[in-house]
Amino acid sequence: MTNERDPFVDPLSLAIAPPPDETLEERIVREISEKEALLRSREIDAELKVAKMAMKRYKNAIKILVLGQSLSGKSTTIKNFQIAYAQKAWSEERATWKAIILFNLVRSVNIMVDALSRAAIKQADSQSTTSGSAVPTERHRSAILRLKPLREIEKDLKVFLGAGASEVEEVPQTYTTPNSHGQVMFEFKKSTAQEFCVRSSSGWKGILDQIRNSQPGKESQVHRVVCQVVDSCKEDIRWLWGDSVTQSILHSQRLRLEDSPGFFLEDIDRIAAQDYEPSDRDIMRARLRTTGVQEYRFTLDRPNGVNLDWIMYDVAGIRTSRAAWVPYFREVTALLFLAPLSSFNERLEEDSSIFRLEDTFMLWKTLCGNKLLSDVQLILFLNKTDLLRKKLEQGVSIQKYIPEYDKGNDYEAVTTWFRKVFKKYYTQYSEPGRVFISHFTSVVDTQATSVTLKAVQSAILRNDMVDAGLI
Repeated sequence: MTNERDPFVDPLSLAIAPPPDETLEERIVREISEKEALLRSREIDAELKVAKMAMKRYKNAIKILVLGQSLSGKSTTIKNFQIAYAQKAWSEERATWKAIILFNLVRSVNIMVDALSRAAIKQADSQSTTSGSAVPTERHRSAILRLKPLREIEKDLKVFLGAGASEVEEVPQTYTTPNSHGQVMFEFKKSTAQEFCVRSSSGWKGILDQIRNSQPGKESQVHRVVCQVVDSCKEDIRWLWGDSVTQSILHSQRLRLEDSPGFFLEDIDRIAAQDYEPSDRDIMRARLRTTGVQEYRFTLDRPNGVNLDWIMYDVAGIRTSRAAWVPYFREVTALLFLAPLSSFNERLEEDSSIFRLEDTFMLWKTLCGNKLLSDVQLILFLNKTDLLRKKLEQGVSIQKYIPEYDKGNDYEAVTTWFRKVFKKYYTQYSEPGRVFISHFTSVVDTQATSVTLKAVQSAILRNDMVDAGLI
């Protein structure tokens, strides 16, 4: 007997050869497994080929980084670019926004119900009513009970929008308040839940693709069921929202739903209709928070038939995510910075000792002075001017929150002062000779923003051509 191997036998063939004592059942299982592995290998090869082609195509694309705090209007700005310059893709996605808009509506109702429940619990615990404070009534209790199905509808929509959806878990404590007959008047589960968000590497476009590619008919089925439930609740929703007690309780808890993205309570009749189709304005107002760095690729439709590829990066604005900004500084053509002017009297979610606009000023100074961005075109969007105007008309004093402000409390004086402050930091921290570009915006206003986007596009293209030595 010899240990020498046959030089004509392939060792790999020996390794993958079936065992000599393989049964018929084992062979069938093995062959099925091998076919599945071959199919998956081919799928991976195809995906790599597509990715390689995309990398080649977008190698010379214009790359834009969109930065700003959470809720500064970054995603809405990107939507505006799509509606202005990629209308085909926009029209294909329009109907898919229904589920997100319905989710926004249902969530607003549940936030309102929770606020009423907290007020009732607080009043029951104190066993007394503070003079002048609003207290929920028996009619509020009845309405809240009838709105209970919306809690399950919200959960169902979260599942539908993505398995990667997440929130801070609720504390398993239930608080109840009985009426004089011992019946439960209000029930409220104490929660530390934060804003609902979906994990997606491609942002809201990835969520839309997931909805479109769901089981056949599932999207329309979900929409039909949600609309039926919301429609059956709309009288109670309309009454609660318009009730003075409800409004007083919301304001006492510093909840201004009407000023928040995703507010549709005043559009309930239109949105709950079975034949509802989202308008451009509806989609601009819709809110779906995604985590991480989102990449959006657009092929801009141009009248001359020569299309232009743009890549826009939306990076999460919360403090813990800002370290993720730096790797993108070296590659971008331009940086759009969103500064929400209306946030001058709002506290930063991550640090309640700082006002949001103060944090925005600090961010702006940091970006202006960053050496990696010295050759990048910075474009400032002084955003949410509509909400700023509304606050000023309501008599909110700028000087109360910004002591160094010494002008009038009217819109023109305030916006002029803000612009001068941002320009001062830009001049102080930027490289000499750098051109300051800023625009006052309300990015939920698509028509007004389209004019701004044309100016932005021209500035970016001109800067890109200068860098390429073409002009």
